[in-house]
Amino acid sequence: MSHSEFTIERTTELSPPGDACPLSLIGGPLATGVALPRRRIFRIGTRHDCDLQLPDPAVSARHACIEWVKDHYVVCDLGSTNGTWLDGVRINRARLYPGARLVLGRSCFEAQPRTRARAPRELPPHEIVGHSPRLRAALGDLHKLAQLRLPVLLRGETGTGKELFARTLHAWSPRADGPFIELNCAAIPEELAESELFGHVKGAFTGAHRDHEGAFARAHAGTLFLDEIGELPLVLQAKLLRVLETGEIRRVGDELKRGVDVRVVAATHRDLESMVRHQTMREDLYHRLGVLVLRIPALRERRDDIPVLAEHFAQGIAGEMQRPVHITAEALDAAKQAPWHGNVRALRNAVQRAAALTEGRIGRDALLGHIDATVASAGATIEVPRGSYAAMKRALVERVVAEEGSIRRAAVVLGIPRSTLGAWLKP
Repeated sequence: MSHSEFTIERTTELSPPGDACPLSLIGGPLATGVALPRRRIFRIGTRHDCDLQLPDPAVSARHACIEWVKDHYVVCDLGSTNGTWLDGVRINRARLYPGARLVLGRSCFEAQPRTRARAPRELPPHEIVGHSPRLRAALGDLHKLAQLRLPVLLRGETGTGKELFARTLHAWSPRADGPFIELNCAAIPEELAESELFGHVKGAFTGAHRDHEGAFARAHAGTLFLDEIGELPLVLQAKLLRVLETGEIRRVGDELKRGVDVRVVAATHRDLESMVRHQTMREDLYHRLGVLVLRIPALRERRDDIPVLAEHFAQGIAGEMQRPVHITAEALDAAKQAPWHGNVRALRNAVQRAAALTEGRIGRDALLGHIDATVASAGATIEVPRGSYAAMKRALVERVVAEEGSIRRAAVVLGIPRSTLGAWLKP
């Protein structure tokens, strides 16, 4: 059916009777249906904060919304470029009824009734700690995505647990018996990145004394987790795209291609859309990786999980230290209000620091004193060494290492992996 070029202004023109029932949207890029809520507005678009984020270039940032009005759903266009279409008619606002065909950009959905309520299905066992609504929703989406073969892009701030989400996705997937290989794109030197991804043959370059299996070959029949995908050099982005499209790799120095069966899970805290605009991220790779996107909530969005996480970390540290580690109720209450800019990683570091320096129960000052000092000194100035950017960065990093006394503790303070800090300090 072709789209008709007129607009519906009233909600009654597309309003068959008998539609006072909860609905789900089926189709588009969805693995399963998504239930429409009754108590809030459901937004659809390409922005990360939409309830349904569509990897469709023909969809606007905030394209449309669906809301429950009295006893039925209403779909509203939000000023989109390409319009919102209901059963072939372009609409501004119209009733969404069972069986209706909703088109946004190139994505087509069907509204289907949810005829009976189902008890929430328990998720398989996992190691992600927490029970807040935001976390449960993210885990539910993760379980749906795990069943598919397409690449998944995990988006979230530093310290939100992207690696743990990737491992959980692998464990819930049909590839659970295969290998899970992790590669931090920010931690490998640019000249070795191709070899680390695809491997090399003996003699391919100076120092290649033997054949080397790259990450793709090691992840065959399993999952490859590419952390900090935004740090991958442009030339490697093109080669990665080709592998995703063809399922074949070629080792450095090799003339033959090899087929691989690998599901790629990528993660980043970077603004990939901005990188695409500034041409530091290939747009075609961005769209290829972004077919299935999962946003991991920041810790401030799941504050009810903070006491549970803190107690969980305390139990683990108690086992390592071979002594009890207890956190007071006052400290846990205060922790729920703390900023936690480093998210779960910052909370874990705070518990570790407090447990190491406190003999008895961990109070508020022991748990949050370091954070309070950091916030209080946020406006303080430091002497910046002169020279090139690389020289200034190295001098500042060396200063942190000197103050902390070791690379490991400095990496904790900086909120980066130890391997990354070690790479920064290499001559």
